[in-house]
Amino acid sequence: MQDFKNTVLRDARRIVGSPADYIDDPDQFAAAWAAMKAGRGQGFDPARLHPQHLVDRPGPAPEPTEQILARAGQKARAVIEAKSLTIRRHVA
Repeated sequence: MQDFKNTVLRDARRIVGSPADYIDDPDQFAAAWAAMKAGRGQGFDPARLHPQHLVDRPGPAPEPTEQILARAGQKARAVIEAKSLTIRRHVA
């Protein structure tokens, strides 16, 4: 019986630990949450666990790194030109 309880709690921790994987199945997430609460001897009121509180869908992907580096390089070159600085290149 103890092995079954440990297995249920282990699976519940895995589900609750990665809510984004279960964003389309809030019932499974709620069941895992209830199992974890029961494992600690606590009560669980599913009416207080609303789907919008689980996880918000991720926003759009950030700008690609190449674009960020290119923009930073352009800005640095513009500052260098504006201040008439000389760039020394180090040869290894």
